[in-house]
Amino acid sequence: MVLLASRKPHAYKGTSPKSIRHEYDFLGDFYRLTLGPELTYSYAMWEEGDTLESAQLRKLDYHAEAAKAVGAARVLDVGCGWGSLMQRLAETHGVGHVVGITMSPGQAAWIRDRNWPRCEVRVENWFDHEPEAPYDAIIAIEAIEHFAGNNIWRAKRVARYREFFRSAHSWLRPGGRLSLQANAWNTRGWLPSLVLPARQLAPQGRTPGDADGHLALKDVYDGVQNIREGFHASRKVFPECFLPTLSELIDASIGLYKLVDVRSDPDDGVLTVQSWLERAEANRQRGAELIGASAVSDVIREERTALKFLREQRYTVLRMVLERA
Repeated sequence: MVLLASRKPHAYKGTSPKSIRHEYDFLGDFYRLTLGPELTYSYAMWEEGDTLESAQLRKLDYHAEAAKAVGAARVLDVGCGWGSLMQRLAETHGVGHVVGITMSPGQAAWIRDRNWPRCEVRVENWFDHEPEAPYDAIIAIEAIEHFAGNNIWRAKRVARYREFFRSAHSWLRPGGRLSLQANAWNTRGWLPSLVLPARQLAPQGRTPGDADGHLALKDVYDGVQNIREGFHASRKVFPECFLPTLSELIDASIGLYKLVDVRSDPDDGVLTVQSWLERAEANRQRGAELIGASAVSDVIREERTALKFLREQRYTVLRMVLERA
């Protein structure tokens, strides 16, 4: 059954297959040394005493429950990665049929080799997805960063996010939920998030002694370095990706969904990246054998930048729960 019609074959579809293969098939050989047994490449949900593995399972369970996917007949996992959520939904949460979509042939092959019951993986862009029947729930964990490419113009990004939200709306049963997790810029937007001093990005705003908002020479230098590191990550690790803001996602979803819950969890990002970085450093030599020393250095440099940006609240781990209107 085709739920979406008149798609133009030449229309923009977000991150290209070539970039996806670089991010997840080529660099994925190194990531698999650092992510833990579930191969979950997204920020975990931490509580005191957690390991990376237990925090990742908590994150998966959170989204299953938030989307009301527990015991559901059909659930879609958009950007399913190496399938950790698919497996969890089928084996722990009693989902009757889980469909995962990824643009990475390597990830899809990994999932098929696991032969998990009631799990179906497809190598396709969400843009081309045509479900056989409506879904009870949809979960998209750190996938939306790929949907607008690296377009710097807010209006174009919002339009592309809205197209995804419209599609998800058409795939869901009435009252169905979409649980979404994203890396999201500070509420000030992408450029201020990169160049402003951290003291001006905190929720409380400017700190005492900074009432005039003047920038010191060090602030300017730090801003330039942040832009430099951001562009390095976008070239070498995450080509054709761009982080949204909360306001962009809300604007894109207006009229289609009721916003059930939203939360910002930068500390979850800090703890996750710390764990990844420790494992990446420990596996540097083996990683170099797999993908080359230069590529390993690029990944480690990106993770150090991510850790700095999260600590300074330049971006956050955004979690949203949306219910089809």
